[in-house]
Amino acid sequence: MNKVQSLSGIAYSIKKFFRLLALVALSVPLAVNSSSRNSNNEGSEDELETNVTDLRTFVEMPERARQILQEDMLDHLAVLNEINRYLSENKLSSAAEVAETGMGRSLLSKYQDEDMRPGRYMTKEMREIGWELHNAAAQFAKVAREGKMKETLVAYHRITSACVACHYSYRTR
Repeated sequence: MNKVQSLSGIAYSIKKFFRLLALVALSVPLAVNSSSRNSNNEGSEDELETNVTDLRTFVEMPERARQILQEDMLDHLAVLNEINRYLSENKLSSAAEVAETGMGRSLLSKYQDEDMRPGRYMTKEMREIGWELHNAAAQFAKVAREGKMKETLVAYHRITSACVACHYSYRTR
């Protein structure tokens, strides 16, 4: 076995290890949820709901800012769906346009009323994940316009990774 094959095998093993580690980390909240429900089979649905442990960080914000954030997340979900459609049709320039207008950096200054800007109430880390989403969307648009499918898909993964990181780590209620 030459050095390249050996390094390739090591890289594969490392990726496999981190995937397994991620699976274990993702399973913990499910196990906690399952055990709390099994230990309290009697009672109302509201009582069961209070026994569920949510390990995400709670980010408190005014109700209107929270509503705006929720509307934005739903818009982003629709944008992801539209990008998926364009990718499946190999329409990279259309996917680029949707990403740029629906998730790009221009959205960072969307709200003129500073009190309503959800980012104002986020932790520094949560805000950085949001910036990563907008930067990833801009990068996605750039490489998609160049017609580079592989780079486009890598950039798309960067977008969805930001979504997963934020939703897995934070909650607003």
